[in-house]
Amino acid sequence: MSMELPIAVDAMGGDYAPDEIISGVADSGVPVILTGPEKVLSQHLKDSEIPMQYEIVNAEQIVLNDDNPMSALRSKKESSMMTAIRLVKEGRAAGVMSAGNTGAFMMGATMMLGRLPNVSHPAAAIPVPNATGHSLMLDGGAATDSDASDLVNFAVMGSEYVHHIWGVKNPRIGLLSIGEEEIKGSRSAKEAHQLLKLSGLNFLGNVQGSDLGTTSVDVIVTDGFTGNVALKVAEGVATLIMEIVKKEIRKSSGIEKLAALALTPMMRRIKKHVDWQEYGGSALLGVKGNVVIAHGKSRKRAVSSAIKLAYELAKTDLLHRLEESLNKHHMPEEVAEGKDKGNGDSRKK
Repeated sequence: MSMELPIAVDAMGGDYAPDEIISGVADSGVPVILTGPEKVLSQHLKDSEIPMQYEIVNAEQIVLNDDNPMSALRSKKESSMMTAIRLVKEGRAAGVMSAGNTGAFMMGATMMLGRLPNVSHPAAAIPVPNATGHSLMLDGGAATDSDASDLVNFAVMGSEYVHHIWGVKNPRIGLLSIGEEEIKGSRSAKEAHQLLKLSGLNFLGNVQGSDLGTTSVDVIVTDGFTGNVALKVAEGVATLIMEIVKKEIRKSSGIEKLAALALTPMMRRIKKHVDWQEYGGSALLGVKGNVVIAHGKSRKRAVSSAIKLAYELAKTDLLHRLEESLNKHHMPEEVAEGKDKGNGDSRKK
C-alpha cells in the first residue's frame, strides 16, 4: 500500500480524547486523517497551535466505552470510529488507529474490512517484555473460542510480524500451555502442537505462564481468553512490584534512600522497558487492513507510538506478506484432521 496515504485516527476514542489524541498525532510526525465532530476538532487544533499534517473528516457520533459492540456497529455507523475504519476500506487511508471501545473497534474492523484468506478469527498481537527484549503474544483477547487451526494461523501471522516489523529472522515460536510436554493442555492446544510440528515454522514447543518474562521464544501463541488473562495478571504483578518498591523506599532509612536515589536512572530504564506506552497499541492481525488498537488510557506518548505502528505496518506491506504466508502454511481441514487422528492413533498403540 502506498505510504502517500495517511493514517486514519479516531480522534474521539479513549479516556483523554481529543486533547491527548491530537497531541499524540502531532508528536508522531505521521500524516493523518482525524475523524470526529469537525467544529470540536477545529477548535482544539486552533487552541493547541500544533503544527501537523492532517485532514478532518466530520463524524458527529461517538462510540462510548460502555456501548455494546454490535449495537455500536449498527446504530453508530457515522461515528468517529466507524468513519475511520471506512476510510481504510475506501482506500483513503493506509491504516487506522483507535483508543476507543475495543470490542466495537475490533468488530467494526473485522466486519467492515473482512478477513484475510483462511482466517476465521483475527488476533490481537501484543508485545510482552522479557529479560532481553520482547516477545509477541497473540491472541491477546480478540477471540476467546480459538481452535487448533486458529492457533496455527496466529503462529504464522505472529512469525511474519516479528520478522518484518521487529527484524527477527526465523522467529522462534512457543505455544502457551500448562506444561512443557506436548501431551499437556486443552484439546485445541494439544491439536495445535501437533499441527505446528508439521507446519515448517520454527516451533520450539510449549511454554508456560511462568516463562513469560524469561522465555527465549519470539512469538507466544494462545487463545484470546488465556492470553488476555495472562497479560492482565502480568500487568498486575508488575504494578504490585513497583508499588512495593515505592512503599519500601518511603519508609526506608536515610542511607537506604540515598542508595535508592543512586538507582533512580536504572529504575527509569526498567520502567521504560516494561511500559506499554512505549509500543502504544496492538496490531489486529487477520483483517484486510492495517489496524492498531490503542489502550483506552492512552496519552500523548502512547498515541504517538500507536500511530507510528500503523504507519510501519503499511510501510512494510505486512498485509501482503501475511496473506502469502497464510496461503503457504494453510492445511486443508481434512488433511489436518487426518494428521490429528493419525497422531492420536499412534499414541494409543
